[in-house]
Amino acid sequence: MCEDDGLNYFRFQTSFIEAVPLMSIAIRKRRVVIMVMLRKGEWVWVDPGIGVPIGARVKLTDTGHQLLVDDEGKEHKLSQKEEGSIRVMHPTSVEGVDDMIRLGDLNEAGLLRNLLVRHRQGIIYTYTGSVLVAVNPYQELPLYTADQVRLYHGRRLGELPPHVFAIADTCYFNMRRHNRDQCCIISGESGAGKTESTKLVLQFLAAVSGQHSWIEQQILEANPILEAFGNAKTIRNDNSSRFGKYVEIFFNKDGAIEGARMEQYLLEKSRVCHQAMEERNYHIFYCMLAGMTAEQKKTLCLGNAAEFSYLKRGDCIVCDGRDDAKDYTRIRTALKILTFTETHCWEILKLLAALLHLGNVSFEATILNNMESSDVSLSDHFTFAAKLLEVQPAALAVSLTYRSFMTNRERVSKPLNSEQAADSRDAFVKAIYGKLFIWIVGRINSAIHKTPTNGPKYVRNSIGLLDIFGFENFDSNSFEQLCINFANEQLQQFFVRHVFKLEQEEYTKEDIVWKNITFSDNTDTLDLLAVKPLNVLALIDEESHFPKGTDVTMLNKMNRAHAKCNKYIPSKNTHDMEFGIRHFAGVVHYDSNGFLEKNRDALNSGILKLIEASTNTLLQQLFEKELSANVVKNLASNNRIVMTPKSSLRVAQTDGRRQVSTLSGQFRQSLDSLMNALSKCQPHFIRCFKPNDDKKSMVFDRNLCIRQLRYSGMIDTIKIRKLGYPIRHTFKQFLQRYRVLLNTTVCDPKTESAVACCNAICKAVITGQDGWKIGTTKIFLKDAHDSLLERERERELNRKALIIQRVMLGQRDRKSFVKKRRAAVVIQKRWRGYREKKEYRKLQLGFERLQSTIRGRLARGRYLKELAAAVTMQSQVRGYLARKSYKSKREAVTVLQAHTRGMLARKTTNKMKTDVFLSAQERMARERSAAELQQRLEDVLSQSQEAAAKPEPVSEQEMVETMFGFLPNRVAVGGREGPAPEGFEVRLTTNEVIEESREESPAREESPAPVVIQVPFSFTKFSALHFQGSATYSHIKQRLRQPLLYHEDEGDALACLTVWWIILRFMGDIAEPKLINQEPSAPTPNQNNLGQRQNRRLSNLVGLDQKILRKNRKKQGTGNRKASTIIEESETMTEEKDILIGEGRTLDRPISDLEKLHIIVGYALSRRDIRDEIYCQIIKQLVNNKNQKSSLRGWVLLSICLGIFPPTELLMQYLESFLGRGPSSYGPYCAERLRRIVANGERGEPPCWIELQAVKTKKATQVSVALMDGLSVSLPVDSACTSAEVCQALAKKVNLKDIYGFSLYIGFCEKVWSLGSGGRHVMDAISQCEQEVRRKGEEEQHAPWRLYFRKELFTPWHDSSIDAVSTDLIYRQVIRGLKSGEYHSEKEDDFVQLAAMYYYVTFGSAISGENAKKVVEECITTELIETKSQGKLIQLVNAAHTQGPYINSRKSTDSVKGDVVDYARQKWPIYFSKFYEVTQMSGPPLPKSNFIVAINWNGISFQDEKEKKLIELSYPEVTGVNKSSSGGRHCSHTPSYRHPIHHEVITYISHMIDSGQSVSLATLRGQFLLQSVDAGEMADLIQWYLEGLKERSVYAVALQDVNKQDDPTLLSYKRGDVLVIVKDGEYSPARGWIKGTNERTGNTGAISTDTVLVLPTLEKPSDTTLSLLNLSPDQKKTVAQNAHEREEAISPVSLKEFALEYFRQPGKEGGRGAQARGAGREKLWAASKEPIKQPLLKSLVGNTDLSHLACISFTDILY
Repeated sequence: MCEDDGLNYFRFQTSFIEAVPLMSIAIRKRRVVIMVMLRKGEWVWVDPGIGVPIGARVKLTDTGHQLLVDDEGKEHKLSQKEEGSIRVMHPTSVEGVDDMIRLGDLNEAGLLRNLLVRHRQGIIYTYTGSVLVAVNPYQELPLYTADQVRLYHGRRLGELPPHVFAIADTCYFNMRRHNRDQCCIISGESGAGKTESTKLVLQFLAAVSGQHSWIEQQILEANPILEAFGNAKTIRNDNSSRFGKYVEIFFNKDGAIEGARMEQYLLEKSRVCHQAMEERNYHIFYCMLAGMTAEQKKTLCLGNAAEFSYLKRGDCIVCDGRDDAKDYTRIRTALKILTFTETHCWEILKLLAALLHLGNVSFEATILNNMESSDVSLSDHFTFAAKLLEVQPAALAVSLTYRSFMTNRERVSKPLNSEQAADSRDAFVKAIYGKLFIWIVGRINSAIHKTPTNGPKYVRNSIGLLDIFGFENFDSNSFEQLCINFANEQLQQFFVRHVFKLEQEEYTKEDIVWKNITFSDNTDTLDLLAVKPLNVLALIDEESHFPKGTDVTMLNKMNRAHAKCNKYIPSKNTHDMEFGIRHFAGVVHYDSNGFLEKNRDALNSGILKLIEASTNTLLQQLFEKELSANVVKNLASNNRIVMTPKSSLRVAQTDGRRQVSTLSGQFRQSLDSLMNALSKCQPHFIRCFKPNDDKKSMVFDRNLCIRQLRYSGMIDTIKIRKLGYPIRHTFKQFLQRYRVLLNTTVCDPKTESAVACCNAICKAVITGQDGWKIGTTKIFLKDAHDSLLERERERELNRKALIIQRVMLGQRDRKSFVKKRRAAVVIQKRWRGYREKKEYRKLQLGFERLQSTIRGRLARGRYLKELAAAVTMQSQVRGYLARKSYKSKREAVTVLQAHTRGMLARKTTNKMKTDVFLSAQERMARERSAAELQQRLEDVLSQSQEAAAKPEPVSEQEMVETMFGFLPNRVAVGGREGPAPEGFEVRLTTNEVIEESREESPAREESPAPVVIQVPFSFTKFSALHFQGSATYSHIKQRLRQPLLYHEDEGDALACLTVWWIILRFMGDIAEPKLINQEPSAPTPNQNNLGQRQNRRLSNLVGLDQKILRKNRKKQGTGNRKASTIIEESETMTEEKDILIGEGRTLDRPISDLEKLHIIVGYALSRRDIRDEIYCQIIKQLVNNKNQKSSLRGWVLLSICLGIFPPTELLMQYLESFLGRGPSSYGPYCAERLRRIVANGERGEPPCWIELQAVKTKKATQVSVALMDGLSVSLPVDSACTSAEVCQALAKKVNLKDIYGFSLYIGFCEKVWSLGSGGRHVMDAISQCEQEVRRKGEEEQHAPWRLYFRKELFTPWHDSSIDAVSTDLIYRQVIRGLKSGEYHSEKEDDFVQLAAMYYYVTFGSAISGENAKKVVEECITTELIETKSQGKLIQLVNAAHTQGPYINSRKSTDSVKGDVVDYARQKWPIYFSKFYEVTQMSGPPLPKSNFIVAINWNGISFQDEKEKKLIELSYPEVTGVNKSSSGGRHCSHTPSYRHPIHHEVITYISHMIDSGQSVSLATLRGQFLLQSVDAGEMADLIQWYLEGLKERSVYAVALQDVNKQDDPTLLSYKRGDVLVIVKDGEYSPARGWIKGTNERTGNTGAISTDTVLVLPTLEKPSDTTLSLLNLSPDQKKTVAQNAHEREEAISPVSLKEFALEYFRQPGKEGGRGAQARGAGREKLWAASKEPIKQPLLKSLVGNTDLSHLACISFTDILY
């Protein structure tokens, strides 16, 4: 302690001497000397004359005299007399302390000044031991942030400055530590801040529970609702709680909040009808009127608050500091969170509005049968009130102006005068509001309260927060103030009993030496109010039971019974209606007028009958208990109904003869229950003080604060907390928790008692002897020592945990080291053995190489000698044989010539002789005979040759049947195999529309032998011009050595030879190879690749529309959907385009005709450059083909190929000419297929089964297309048929006019995806499905594919009234989508409203439960029906149908269908969108460069795979769109220098990137360059939408200023003005002029189209869009600068173009017979899988080192 502090303390001690009257002169002299020693700046206590000393500071004047300046700034001169009464202030009272137990001046002045000093410092919290004192600052303080919550969580009380969070954390810590329920009692006067403290404790508990669940949010959101309905502005508090509440929060064993329950006490219902001056009604009324929309207020016939009598009686409508409209929004949000439905909220608003209207109802006094009576004054308010209460106006008027009661025999009605009628109205209003408040509390409890389970391991603790009305003492106090103050007396007694009585009794019981402290006890006041016989509340209840009892008789009885009680103050005279009670907080005088009426809480039985007749469901729910049989029974003996809250703890009376409990009785029972609940908990106290009555910040009223200090018992509390021992444990508990602090060498718990061990722990940790006490069963500690023990325990546990960790880590590391050392030894041994073996093997290999070299040399010498001898022998033998053969041949020729010449000579001689001797007649006869014989001989020879060459005749039909033997004989309509996808089932009924195709029977004609005729486009000419080598145009049966046409690519050349081999085998020109080894046949490489490619393409076909929408449905939980049967391939897989085909064992086996077809077509699809080769090979085999079977097979193969891919322009005319001269059975058929495939484009997939069936029969294929109305249409299609042709045929068939947006969909298994309405081939999609079935090992002809006709896109200007057929189809699609879960909504009301529309369309205005059930089953998903009960949904649909606008409007069903369509279009634009996968090449930066573009009628959206929107563009923001090929980009920037190797690597990577088309999308936010496979389609769609919107738009924006003030016909405007186009035909836009109106000025005139921009929108553009349009070019350039980096990433030129200039000359890289097979030069710029031997750049060819590095880099890239 410093010297100054010691002196001050000495002065403080000697100041007490002045209180002794008989002190010596010496002491007086000594005291005077001490006073003289006062120095400047010294703090002392002075008496200001208010009863409590205040602080003052010593000040010296200029003359040297001493003055005292008090805390208020006033100066006091020191007189001789005053000097003797001055006391020096203790140092702790100068600056203030956190805990007032540590105050040296332990008196009222010290406490008061401590609060004053801290209040002026802005510190509102102070401890008194474990009791927190909170002073209302009347301002916002930054003390309750999340950082503060984390700071105080887990800290001991006293470690940090005082805070309400510290008390909350203590409650939470003690609950978890002791497993005991806790409670926090927050007390204080009205306006002291009890409600705010309660909310802060709730927020802290919700934050530290760790769960952050929905229940915590619900508990917090209950406060705004209760404050709105139960709080009001009073004179002392702007947010005064006019009811009491006890919030009990339940925690599970982990400390997480699992529920809560709220109890309410004594709502001040009279405030609804009456308010004091400068006070308001409950907040909800003002919030409702300020926050409701104009339409809602119009429906409820409400205006502003000044129009209603109930809201202006206090002459205070606006409360400073409160935003009623904002509070209303928060209240509605809280109601929604607490599961109040929209219907509940609307019913509450209706009742509140009815109460306001009832308050404006007035009564006129009349005379009826010589009795005073009254009538309701007719007004709109009375009519509105009856309408909102849903009662008859006449019945309401009677119930308010008459009172009915029972006599002995009958019910009698008595008229009421105007004042009584007004009172009856007010009683009705108060009853409704009170019941409504109780109902709201019950609804909140049902949402936040969780019923506990009764399991043996279930642990549940709670923390209770009591926020009850503070002590009240107004100028006029009534029955409510008496009940409120009685509750505060009970809480004060609980505080006194807990703090003083129980604690001192505990000390006595445990034999602790203790001197009892005297304290203020309010037991006498409680005896007066509720305990002793004839207490005040009992007398009020008794008088309430007498029919003739009045307030006067009640007051007289109380005066007589308690006149002698010192706590009771009787009325001054017989006319005075006031009495007083001395409460613990002061004397309160009560006005007894109205006591009995409020205590009875009665309601006229006529009003109850009125409620029973009402159709308002909420009103009947509020009075459900009163309308029950028990209440009717009570009516027989009493004409009044007592209103009992549902939450009351009062037990219902079983004896009907007993009187119903009064309001005070109910309140006492509830209060007793509360006291019992608090007594079972460990309490914590927060004492709230208010510094002044004016609600001003930084103002401290000493008198008000000292009064609160006195009646709160703070001084006595400080004394007992300072001297007592609030922390106590049993010996066993203490030893169990703090045993870690026990030194077992000093005290061993195994041999010593628990008491000795506890004493040893305290001696070792706590310094001093007064810090603890040992009782008989417990040990007693102070608050500070408990915290000290906890800190030491935690420190010791941490120390020992570190020891354990150190040992365990050492053991683990030692074990790891031994293991590693053992492994190292093994590795060393193995390595040494390996090294020796390697050296030995190297030596052995050296000897072997030496041996082989020597042996090779010897063998080569022997071989060369033998070779020379063999050559010599061969030459000699060959010469001998040649000479011998020549000699024999020459001799034979000579003999042959001699015999021939002799025969000719003899023949000539004989003829000459015959001619001379025979006559002419004989000569002629012999000639005829010889001619006949010669003719007969030739005929015989000819017939024998034809018979030998011609096989057994077979018909063409039989050969075709044999060829397609794998196809079924039955011709069925396609698209009906297997089950349909979920939600797309089609009802095949008699209404099905089927269009049969005409059967054509082609005439059989045998193929005549082709005659080679030279025509301009004959195949003969083509072969002469383009065939390689010696290849001919006619049929052969040998395999080719090189392709017919020239091919640059070696792979193409190899593929052509393989295709020729397969064609020969398919046509039967060569025999199938035999299966030598019985090995399972493997598919060809081409088949493998083709299968993989098709599988990937199938899963990609189930593409963006279904992938995105399916992900959306998964996130929304669409039910128990079975797993997909289509394997989803990775999106990163790429197709291999270049396929090298060998002729090994994969094809050298017997294969079926179908496999041959797939191989031939597969090559054509995968290699576009060999298609002409395939056609030439087929045609070659058809020319001069004598074999009928082979020729027929060739024509079938040609017809199939013509349905898949077209030839190039080079072959087109020659092929057409060839087909024109073909046989009649196949020539026209093939020509038509060629025309179709050329018109619709090439296919992408091999032929499907139904195509082969069509080729077999040469008839059109029938497919079934399902419509959304349940019907299906059968249409003829061919191989080249597109989705656009099918859609057009369907539209014509069903008379569909508005065809835009309808697309063809294909369903496979459980998936459905769009084929669009464009050029996509239908047969490709069917082939995909069949290939998927084949991949799974099933039969292709049973592939379960289906076709559907659905709406895919809407136009922004869609009008449902244009085409009824279109609207009906879309309507059916929406209904099916709702049922299957395709269209999902978070709001249940959306389904109900759509179901109501469907109800009206299906059944009209008829109302039937059965119809509603059908509607629910047909419209609403099974998941929603399972979640909500079917009965509940039927009720909702029936109600929506009954209340809907269609029943009475007689609206047509077509218009209702249109409403459904428009609703779906507005609600689910994403489900009616086109999706495109794009890559952003440049433009404004986005989080991702690869994303999906969704285009619909509403705009353009960029989103990723998780459906997260990256950016959303409306059409007014799009200024233009362009499409271009990626190969057409131009160089914008080339680096000046780049390392050659780097250039080489970048070049290779560039040509590996697949090129595609791109779209340039110009927007107000920048220009996006997007690359996509479907870029052209995307650009066309956006452009079509923009043009259509501009044609229909009436909005334009000015691009420049135009000032035409001198010409009235021209419109003047400024840049950025919005112009409304007037389309009246006066001006023609084609001539550059339009008519418009300037929105800014309102003027109308002519506008030049060059100066404005017509916006593509049907609605007025938003302000954001207009602001973007008004940006200057420089600003737009600034916005677009962020895109420069990405623009530079665009490839400047194509790689092929770059290669022509900078790559080395390509050479012919050898392969398998590359020269013989006609392989061309290598493509250096194309992708390759083979390592390069030379660099690509010609600049590196001569550099050996760089060339080597370039080749190595290329090889690394391949890896």
